[in-house]
Amino acid sequence: MLMSISIRERRLWAIYVLLGVNIGAFIAGVLATKTIDFSGTDYVLFFAYFKLWTFKYGWYWQFITSIFTHLNILHITLNMFFLYILGVQAERIVGGKKLIYLYLLSGFGGNILTTIFPISLGGLGASGAIFGIFGYLTAYYGVLGGNIKNMLFYAFFIFIINSLIPGVDIFAHLGGLLVGIIWGYSDAKKFIRGANLIKYI
Repeated sequence: MLMSISIRERRLWAIYVLLGVNIGAFIAGVLATKTIDFSGTDYVLFFAYFKLWTFKYGWYWQFITSIFTHLNILHITLNMFFLYILGVQAERIVGGKKLIYLYLLSGFGGNILTTIFPISLGGLGASGAIFGIFGYLTAYYGVLGGNIKNMLFYAFFIFIINSLIPGVDIFAHLGGLLVGIIWGYSDAKKFIRGANLIKYI
């Protein structure tokens, strides 16, 4: 087990792929719009997730492209910082492929929850996916550490604090967080069952 973790530490790759796609998309937007703030541009309307456009015109790719689209320099800088910090930890646990699946599913889950609640118009950014990674880590470590209630309280406390920021799509964050928590809880339970099985063999 220790050997497999150390190998993952030496061979991190998925987190750099995710960072690269996000940053590459932002640079492409800058080149296309000749601005570093995409507010009101066709770039945002085409790639971000807004229910009016997504369903009216059938632009369903926005469920995925929106989680790689950012509004301005500050937006992408903050998201990439937290993505790196949390993504490195997660990749060391689950490996590269699963980190990418976790990112995509959490971001997609956030957009689905945004769709369900009529008061939300939609949004853009990696934060829903990042909350998924955060939720996975808190649930995973909570189960293994035997303090799942405290870790869940911590996760939702961070979610509530973040929700106080104006303009935040709280449903995207909540959807991503729930996906991550469920997945992390499930994986930790499987890990414990496997360890107990080995113990009694």
